[in-house]
Amino acid sequence: MSSEKQPRTVQKALLYTLRALRLRCPTCGERPMFLPWEKVRTLGDWFAPLDGCPRCGYAYDREPGYFLMAIWGVNYGVIGLGSMTAYFFLRSWTSIPYTALLLLCVLPAPLLSILFARHAKSLFLALDHFFDPHIRDKKKQKENRLVLSIFPREGVNRHACLKERFRNY
Repeated sequence: MSSEKQPRTVQKALLYTLRALRLRCPTCGERPMFLPWEKVRTLGDWFAPLDGCPRCGYAYDREPGYFLMAIWGVNYGVIGLGSMTAYFFLRSWTSIPYTALLLLCVLPAPLLSILFARHAKSLFLALDHFFDPHIRDKKKQKENRLVLSIFPREGVNRHACLKERFRNY
């Protein structure tokens, strides 16, 4: 089915946004995009999405640097705007001293940025999928699911194999 036959609707945008907030695949909504927090051992595990959805074959990380806009635009934008909004709101409505107010709004930002990074990537992927759905035919989706199920997350050659599979999409 081509992307022209699937209109962009508000319901579809809300569906993709809800899937992104739940950190699920934007296409099927069934599988998670990241390792569960109980299995995270390093910051790399926290930040890196899985290679793709094993159910539908949708590739999360399409190319090197794909999530740079998610990090700079979405993550820093939300955290920066949230901090500035909190600062101006508290400055207008409370009598907290300037230094304490600045520390209260600036110090949590790096930690909040780390905690929000997964959601920023997920929201960026949902937004990208909404505007550029990358629809694939069923035969190639079946091949991609097979590759995703064969190579584990720690596999040495998984990136090369997945890039080869998803290169033509």
